[in-house]
Amino acid sequence: MIFCRDIDKKERKECMKIVITSDTHFGDPMGRLVEKNADANLVKGSKYAAFKEAAGTGNDYLILLGDVLDFSISTYQEAFETARVFFNEIKNDKIANEIIYAPGNHDADLWHTVEYQANIINQIEKGNPPRPFHLSLPGIIDDRKDSPSAGFTLPGVTKQTSGGGAQYAGLFLDHITNPSTPFNFVYPNIYMVTDQESVLMTHGQYLSPYWSLGSEWAPRIATEEDLRIGDALDLAEMVGMNFPLSQLACSGIGQAGPLTRVARLVQRDIKDRKMGRIEKYLDRLEATVDEMTRYPWYKQWMEWLTDKASEAIKKLVLHVFENMEEARFNEEFIYKKEVRERFDRFYQASLNEIGLLNRNYHYDLTTPKFVIFGHTHEPTAWGDPTAPWTKPATGGGLTPVTLYNTGGWLDKLDENGRRVFCGAEVFLYQTSRGFSSVRVS
Repeated sequence: MIFCRDIDKKERKECMKIVITSDTHFGDPMGRLVEKNADANLVKGSKYAAFKEAAGTGNDYLILLGDVLDFSISTYQEAFETARVFFNEIKNDKIANEIIYAPGNHDADLWHTVEYQANIINQIEKGNPPRPFHLSLPGIIDDRKDSPSAGFTLPGVTKQTSGGGAQYAGLFLDHITNPSTPFNFVYPNIYMVTDQESVLMTHGQYLSPYWSLGSEWAPRIATEEDLRIGDALDLAEMVGMNFPLSQLACSGIGQAGPLTRVARLVQRDIKDRKMGRIEKYLDRLEATVDEMTRYPWYKQWMEWLTDKASEAIKKLVLHVFENMEEARFNEEFIYKKEVRERFDRFYQASLNEIGLLNRNYHYDLTTPKFVIFGHTHEPTAWGDPTAPWTKPATGGGLTPVTLYNTGGWLDKLDENGRRVFCGAEVFLYQTSRGFSSVRVS
């Protein structure tokens, strides 16, 4: 098997091959790329053959746009054991030479782990002081014929010079397979430029309210003097302000011991619009607060106020949960006004990052007019004339930005409670052919 990166440098520019997917959710029992057989052993899932056929072999890179390992659903052990089956299979099938991994919200802890390993653990082992986190580290793929920065690069990251293999790998996840597989970590964006187009690839979690909560509310509450951010929010600032909530929801639920089952039951009830358990929990919380705020007879008005406030909060929480619409399987998600506004903020922060990359590293990246993302599990084919598009309020000019979606590799429950596959879109790129995609349904 000969990969494009292994042949003569002049010819290599003619044959870059890439496959792009996301939302495999390894660890989620609804996943279809790896499943348990009758003996409860992890094996290739019922959709793996379709993935292999769509992806082809001999790709230079397999790009994973997040929610690959699912730590919010499963423990680390369950997620890694499931993922190991998949990564061993794609290695044996020679689907790609290297992997470029941009974590999403369910596997954000992988990016946090990379930050700790690269900037703290490895530094201390060398006798150096820890370095600041990158927060945002974009991957750049330049396939322009005459570009001086052609190929895949990580800006500001020192390339490996020994071994003649991958330029940037060597972190912990390489060893999920034996022999090892080169994993290149980026977060949250990949920018790809060709002679025909410019494409932004990302998971898409910053289009949902929870995952962008910190960067949306901190500037509203904290003073400019205290917060000290620039006039325009850059991507590193956006990632940093959302880091605490991201870490909590990504791994906190799956690793909470006895609380994990409770959290999963509540999650399931919210998705199914069943409020009985949640109302019971709120009643118990209300009783506990009432017990803790008993006042003497001459302050009974305080207890009355506390009870009224508690009742109002309970009603508000139930109302929010009853009307909550998650991003998963929601084909109307990207058309919502608040999502469009959130996309504008994310897109502008990405343009600010592109500006820094061009100034500091001379990439000469152009404004992305196409976005490939996951997160919603609603596949949209490359070139689909009905694909959603938007004209960003800032930075994008009059040219629309078209959004394509990778779908997801797991089942959902239909209105009758039956499992149905949500559908995936495998995106492909080859220098001589440009972008295309294959639907798996």
